[in-house]
Amino acid sequence: MKKAIALLVMPACLLWAIVASAGTTTDSLAFGRILVDFQKESSSAMSGYESSATELRKRLVAVNQDLASQSGRGFSRRTQKVLLEKLRLMEQMDMLETQSDVTLLKIRYRKGIDLIRLIYEKILGLDHHFTGLNTFQYISSLSNPHTYPAFEKAKETLGQNQNRRYSMRLPSLLESNPLVSGTFTLVSMMLGENGQKDKEAEVDKISCILDFTVRMNSELNTIRNETEFLKNANQQLMQDCQRLFSEYAKAAGYFVPLEECRKTDDWETLLQNLEVKMEDIENGLVGDSGPVLALSRELVNIDFATQRVADFIGKYSDFIGQSRQYYQKFGAIISSYQNEEACTAQLPHSFEDLKKDINATLDKFQNTYALPEIQGSRLKDLMYGTISD
Repeated sequence: MKKAIALLVMPACLLWAIVASAGTTTDSLAFGRILVDFQKESSSAMSGYESSATELRKRLVAVNQDLASQSGRGFSRRTQKVLLEKLRLMEQMDMLETQSDVTLLKIRYRKGIDLIRLIYEKILGLDHHFTGLNTFQYISSLSNPHTYPAFEKAKETLGQNQNRRYSMRLPSLLESNPLVSGTFTLVSMMLGENGQKDKEAEVDKISCILDFTVRMNSELNTIRNETEFLKNANQQLMQDCQRLFSEYAKAAGYFVPLEECRKTDDWETLLQNLEVKMEDIENGLVGDSGPVLALSRELVNIDFATQRVADFIGKYSDFIGQSRQYYQKFGAIISSYQNEEACTAQLPHSFEDLKKDINATLDKFQNTYALPEIQGSRLKDLMYGTISD
């Protein structure tokens, strides 16, 4: 019951402040509503508990006073009757606390379902975002000089004017290597039969292309490889969320996979299973025959399941924070080309498109997918069953 009371130490005004601090994105407001709804539902449950508990405490005080007045008179029938009344009231208090704990745990469990649903939709959104990115196409075209029309035209001119003494063709394996092919083309131009001025003019036409593809090749590959890493990590997070749901729902006697539950909109069945399960547990724990050990274990399993949701909130938040740092690095990398101003006219539109792609994705990680730190912390406390001051 101490945990239950700790859940209510956060006033509604602070909850609304948490919601406001989260920004105005739909998902942030949805997370905020889960917090506010929890406060309302748990406050209502605790209000009913406190009302009944206060009455029982008053009666216990009266019984204890009655017992005190019987002191020194021996174990009379009156004393026996008062003691039995005290034991009955204490038993009622224990039952009341158990009922309150079950009710609050049921609220936490329902909010856990809401959180899993919301985070899963975010993860799916991220997966669709990564799938729809043109990053790989942009980088493939930017890092390979053969995709630049000016470079291909220069190669054609080179073939026509190549000095036969030094004439040779690169093997196809090396031809596909941007660094080797670019170097070979540049050297071949220097050894061509054109005059000095013509050679310089031809080299000048592709100088920015060669400079960019050679200077930025490693950096562009870093963006490509780390984007692929983040995409795979998000898919792993999706699988983790699906496994979490399976374990979470199993505690309520529901065995339908998350994706199927989502597609068929079967959430109501899960909630109905929860109601039946919690009712059985409550009846078993406060029944006349005394607490049933197996039901106590089931209650612990449900409590543990809600704590696993809290752990997953932390895992999701860490991934979003890590992804945000990666894209901040990508932005710094793509802006680090020192000859950008001089070579803007010769760089393809895909260079600017890649910049926009990176900035748009960074914005999504900062706003659409991010769970504000204060919200994430409070939500984890909620699922653990305690909200700290």
